[in-house]
Amino acid sequence: MRLSGAAWVLLMMALASPTGWATGPPSPAQQATEPPSQLGTIAPYLGVPIEEIELPGVPAEDATHLLAATPLKTGEPLTRQGLHDAMQSLFATGRFADIQAEADRTTTGVRLRFLTMPNYFVGQITVEGVSTNPSPNQLATASRLQLGELYSREKLDRALASLQRVLEDSGFHRSKVNASEQRDAQQHQANLTFHVELGPRAVVGQIVLQGDVAYSKAEIEEIAKFHSGDGVASTRLTRALQRLRSRFQKQDRLLAQVSAASRTYRPESNTVDYTFNVERGPVVEIAAEGFKISQRQLRKLVPIYEEGAVDDDLLNEGRRNIQNHLQTLGYFAATVSVSQRNVQDGKGLRVTYAISPGERHKLAAIRISGNQFFEDELVRGRMLSQTAGRLFSHGRYSEALLEEDVRSIQDLYRSAGFRQVEVISKLLENYQGDSSQLGIEITVKEGPQTRVASVNIEGNYTVPTDQLIELAQISTAEGQGFDESSLADDRDRILGVYFDNGFTNATVEVAYVSGLPSPDEFPRVGVTFTIHEGEQFFVNQLFLAGLHYTRPGVARREFRVKPGAPLSQQAMLETQRHLYDLGLFNEVDTAIQNPEGTESRKNVLVTMREAKRYTFDYGIGFEFQTGQPSVGTNQPLGQTGASPRVSFGVSRINFGGRHQTVSAKTNLSRLQQRGLISYEAPKLLNRDLRFSARVLYDNTVDVSTFTSERLEGTLQTVQVLKKVEDRELDSIAYRFSYRRVQASNIQVTDNLVPLLSKPTRVGEPSFLYIRNRRDNDKETNRGNYTTVEGGVAAGYFGSEADFSRLRISNATYHPFPRRFRPERQFVFARSTSIGVQNPFGNTVLLGPADPVPTGHNLIPLPERFFSGGGNSHRGFGLNQAGPRDPFTGFPVGGSALFLNNLELRFPNITVPYLRDNVGFTFFHDMGNVFSRPQEMVRSLGRWHQPHPEICLVKDTHADCNYNYLSHAIGLGVRYQTPIGPLRLDFGYNLNPPFFPSYTNIVINSENGNQTGQFGWQRAGHFNFSFSIGQSF
Repeated sequence: MRLSGAAWVLLMMALASPTGWATGPPSPAQQATEPPSQLGTIAPYLGVPIEEIELPGVPAEDATHLLAATPLKTGEPLTRQGLHDAMQSLFATGRFADIQAEADRTTTGVRLRFLTMPNYFVGQITVEGVSTNPSPNQLATASRLQLGELYSREKLDRALASLQRVLEDSGFHRSKVNASEQRDAQQHQANLTFHVELGPRAVVGQIVLQGDVAYSKAEIEEIAKFHSGDGVASTRLTRALQRLRSRFQKQDRLLAQVSAASRTYRPESNTVDYTFNVERGPVVEIAAEGFKISQRQLRKLVPIYEEGAVDDDLLNEGRRNIQNHLQTLGYFAATVSVSQRNVQDGKGLRVTYAISPGERHKLAAIRISGNQFFEDELVRGRMLSQTAGRLFSHGRYSEALLEEDVRSIQDLYRSAGFRQVEVISKLLENYQGDSSQLGIEITVKEGPQTRVASVNIEGNYTVPTDQLIELAQISTAEGQGFDESSLADDRDRILGVYFDNGFTNATVEVAYVSGLPSPDEFPRVGVTFTIHEGEQFFVNQLFLAGLHYTRPGVARREFRVKPGAPLSQQAMLETQRHLYDLGLFNEVDTAIQNPEGTESRKNVLVTMREAKRYTFDYGIGFEFQTGQPSVGTNQPLGQTGASPRVSFGVSRINFGGRHQTVSAKTNLSRLQQRGLISYEAPKLLNRDLRFSARVLYDNTVDVSTFTSERLEGTLQTVQVLKKVEDRELDSIAYRFSYRRVQASNIQVTDNLVPLLSKPTRVGEPSFLYIRNRRDNDKETNRGNYTTVEGGVAAGYFGSEADFSRLRISNATYHPFPRRFRPERQFVFARSTSIGVQNPFGNTVLLGPADPVPTGHNLIPLPERFFSGGGNSHRGFGLNQAGPRDPFTGFPVGGSALFLNNLELRFPNITVPYLRDNVGFTFFHDMGNVFSRPQEMVRSLGRWHQPHPEICLVKDTHADCNYNYLSHAIGLGVRYQTPIGPLRLDFGYNLNPPFFPSYTNIVINSENGNQTGQFGWQRAGHFNFSFSIGQSF
């Protein structure tokens, strides 16, 4: 018996026909030789037990699940209704385009086979033959073929027509588009490739103008930058029309209408003729009478300029905006009316705003009464109206602001269960007998607080109640204030839990019953969440497409969707995000194959478009601050100026088909020449270990005392110790660095030059521990951040200088007041750093004027601690803190560092043009660099330079002492950007050091002695710096 799926309705006719069934069932011998029964001979099999059901060509595991969903079961008799329902069930899965049923009689029953023709579904879409305008992605989107949906020839034809339209809109009227499909029989995917032959782009032909133009055709073409012979493109036309509108709007013709009335393609010349319809409209003049408002301000307040139209709604909106503007200036009683009339015989339109500003007032007080549940400050923190102060000299008040304040306070109380709350506002004139002052009185009538009596969850057969409350983080709880708005949030969170567990059709109904018995004076409400779970769907297989260079295992390790797991939309989004985070793909799409089918086990599709493996980047920048190094001059404090920078780099991602990168970068500037070659493997051995190797050449003048030339090789492995989602909380880096360091252009005492300029090898294993509890790494408002860095340089590791290094830093961030919204809170930030170096072996620590013992080494200058500048102590210029050479006065660094930074960060304020992106900080920096750790400890309580007069006398200047804590206060300005705040800091050093400094230095060529004219200097009080990112 065969039954075609295309006409399966005929089955009922066949089952009802007695033809051919007059004789009894065939004998066993006949059964063994005759072919399978056809449609007309099915009747003898009705009622016969089903011995076996097969789905040839379908994987065994899939066949088991498919047949389990049909009413036919082995051992049960075959019925016409059962066969009908089985065919219908198989078709409903969406997997099959055609089904044929076949029956064979056996000695003990009947064997059924369903022969199927599979459906195919849309797979990866590739567009070839185009690069930009339109791009391959634009054309793929224009096809409107959705990944995973059922594929058909009709859909492909529609896609081809849509692509052709897009190409013609882009000027390619002679283009040709055809498609080729590659069918994957195993995955049932139809991967499509659209082949585009662009042909020549059409050009603009004749341009015809109609309407009230007032410009010649040549002028219109020049204004619109749209000429005959230009290439045709939809974007070019859009920009041309916008330029024409802008020209008329600049002439105050706000009602101007400009459109492309027609476009006619000429195949013989491959040109497009355009007809532009232009209506200039009248000149619209807007004036304010009764109060001086600049035209620039009027354009901001009256929306007709932005909308390009004049109607009563826009004019009234402008009236309200002007009134609110005046009220924010202190004219709280201002009234504004608007009128319009034709002028110049109908060629112009005059709009007049008549303003009666009234007297100017100050908002002196905001009084709040009746609030028992919430404190005054919490209620006041919800208000936008503000009393007069430094920021708003007349206060901040308008009728619109006060109405919004009332709504905000009402929402606050309703969120706590006060469903009948009333908030009454009253404006107090002649406040405290002063006619120039106003007050606002807010009266709160709280009413009774409605509380939740019980929370019931029904219909959750799969997810236990306790687990559901925990996963959904349901905020509605017994005894709490009842808030209707939170019920919707709880419902959405419950749905989210079910969606993440594969219940894609789940629904949740929320109901509450008022008037329940209450043990106290508070009204009670019972809340019930009724869940309709629906069918649960699971992941069958994961199909991956679009990889050419990347190894499949690299992508599969990022999958958060697992075969056999519940089908979770969140897991699919997480998979997409993790694949994007690799940086190897420009596009990642995830979809469900056959989303409309009823099959409970769904295949998940992941298609990717690989990014370019080679990337070239370049940049030009600069920085400016005090203390810029000035090599070759006798300026120990450096200069105030800018240092331009040029950078260039090339990187190769997807190295070896893995998540690994090889890159080379260079930085060139007046102060630095750097070359870097690096190799990075973010997941060493497929674990949370980031490995990197780099070779660095660096020639830097970042300290005015010397030029550092460094050749360095570094191996580093970073281990993540604690991680929450994708945020690293605790990590430790293990490093081994081997570098050759040489200092040149040294501005120090002559007898130290040979030791400090000699090339020195430093081999140092080190570690860096990071504990990060900040809420935002770029713009931190709360939390803490701790780093511990240590290392040992010794001869065992090839080092010529023997010393150990330890630096500990800790920063904390505290927002306040807590009752304020985050955007209105202040942040108190603190950072403390302590660093020490300890020499051993034949390496010694010396003061600036101490002689060097024979046969001993010093810690190289580039390895010492330096401080000063925008990212450390803002009371000094760049790296200007600490000990100095007694002869030249240049800083020589030290082996101990103490630095404490305090900042009070103000909430951002609204500034014209810059919006609410500007913030201010007050800061206090305290610390210094010391020659020895012992001197640092002894100096923590010393706030002034010891005996500065010693530094001013030639005979005693060698004993000049820099061991004290230098203090600086200052003001910083911050401008928020997506990559972090632009920072400008102005610091004032309260106690800068004095130091000796010889001038007119002459070096004796015979004995190398230095002579010069003795003098002294003092580090500057004022310093400034500019950079990107917070100081800490």
